[in-house]
Amino acid sequence: MRGFRRKHAIAARDALADTWSKANERVAVLSVLWRHGVDLEWIDLNPVMDIEKLTGGDYEPWPEAKLQAFENAAEGIARTAFKLGIGTGERTGDCCAMAWDDFDGEYICVVQEKTGARVWIYCPARLRSYLAALPRAGRYILSRNLTQPLGKRAVQRAVAKVREVIGVKDGMDRLVPHGWRYTAAVQLAEAGCSDAEIQSVTGHKTLAMVAKYRARANQKAASKRAQQRRERNKDGT
Repeated sequence: MRGFRRKHAIAARDALADTWSKANERVAVLSVLWRHGVDLEWIDLNPVMDIEKLTGGDYEPWPEAKLQAFENAAEGIARTAFKLGIGTGERTGDCCAMAWDDFDGEYICVVQEKTGARVWIYCPARLRSYLAALPRAGRYILSRNLTQPLGKRAVQRAVAKVREVIGVKDGMDRLVPHGWRYTAAVQLAEAGCSDAEIQSVTGHKTLAMVAKYRARANQKAASKRAQQRRERNKDGT
């Protein structure tokens, strides 16, 4: 504890920058531990106190151009993570846990890490074709070795390199892998799926978030109808 400095807490926070809520949770836990150290008089000051929290707000769905750019640039781990994330609408950690035995050629079974829900997700044709051609290097689709899956951080690092290449790792254009999950939800909504159908794919525990992305898709469609009506009225047709 005596050797721990403020810069170490900031580094721990920034290592989780892609998941800003988890980054803030890490800082909060560190602060509790070091405050306990002060109470026990092991140290005089808590170096974690008042470290600025990260902000992220909503995760943005990826625009089609950026999805295509990522797919064109990605290879290996990053490409497989992308295919699983977009195809199933699941979180990166859940994609890491997908074993070949969970895939029956049509459906893939997932026990969601966050909710504990067990869901069977029908894989779209592009994902089925990709998995059919993917060499099996172990028990898991994202495999570390014959028996273990790749860790989430290893997958995130591989994805981050591609995000940097296509210009979405930092700044105003920043997009994160969790946005693939919401991309899937929006695409399902735009295809006319009901909230319950979207939930059956993404596995959201409540319909509140699903309804939010349905509203986004509905607004986009309504905008098109309104503008087309405007054009017809102007042309007198």
